Amino acid sequence: MALTSVYYDGTVTETDRAQNMAGAPLYGVYGPDDFKVTAHPSIANAVIVKAGKAHGHGVTDIAAEDQVVNCAPLSSGQVRWDMIVIRRNWQPALGGPSTLVAVQAGATPTIPTTRKVGPGVEDDQPLFFVKWQGGTSAPVDFVDARVWTGNGGLYAKNDVVRSYLDQVGTEVNINGTVWTYRLGTNDVPEWAKLSEAGKVPLFGVADARTGTPPAGTQFLIQSGSTVIAKEVNGYGSIFYPTPFPNGLVSVQVTNGDIVATGRGWQPAVNMANQTALHVNLSNGSGVGYSANVWRCDWIAIGW
Repeated sequence: MALTSVYYDGTVTETDRAQNMAGAPLYGVYGPDDFKVTAHPSIANAVIVKAGKAHGHGVTDIAAEDQVVNCAPLSSGQVRWDMIVIRRNWQPALGGPSTLVAVQAGATPTIPTTRKVGPGVEDDQPLFFVKWQGGTSAPVDFVDARVWTGNGGLYAKNDVVRSYLDQVGTEVNINGTVWTYRLGTNDVPEWAKLSEAGKVPLFGVADARTGTPPAGTQFLIQSGSTVIAKEVNGYGSIFYPTPFPNGLVSVQVTNGDIVATGRGWQPAVNMANQTALHVNLSNGSGVGYSANVWRCDWIAIGW
């Protein structure tokens, strides 16, 4: 059964307009499973596009039932990615309906130059990338290239959407990381990271203890209050709850148990890396504290 497409030439009802999300966002699907692409269980070199609703450039498309898209077979030893798209064509006498098409993308899941880009003439809305391997009639991998639009903005599951959401002012949440497409140096458009779930931006970052944070990095902060066991020279180790995956900017430690250790005793960072923090408690003369266990309060910043 073909797609049902609204907002080409022809009659449009008030119900069509009420259900239409094709406003400012260029593209979108309506629900989590709408136009989701999966392997076909019985047809070789074919995929299923799940039923649902999508929109793009003023046109709303409805698949009342699952659709089948056939892809070209591969010779043994070859690998190819196909991009499954909704192709909208305004050129026939009345325009539409839209169709589902497999566009060959090559060796990587990237937007191919053969993608149709021409609102009002012919335009492709990316849905999924499908990986084929010669000698195997079923797909071996998928990359979700859909975008959802809602009251708060755009949401997607994979960074590949930044390859085709190319309007300045676009802001999209990709699995918890928020990106904006802005004007950079000399008004050249560029993507910039605004925020990342669980991470914070720092106003400035100098030299790091381990590694060098790339420009635009957002950081992880861990903190705790750890009891250090008695040791003859006042040394102790603190293992971070979660090792920093890339590097460590800085650490700070304070004596969390002043009464027990006595006035004037201070902890110092003996060594720190992405996994652990090693400390030493001593007096002003550098004599290690060993009379009892002691508590160390600490903060570590990494990325």
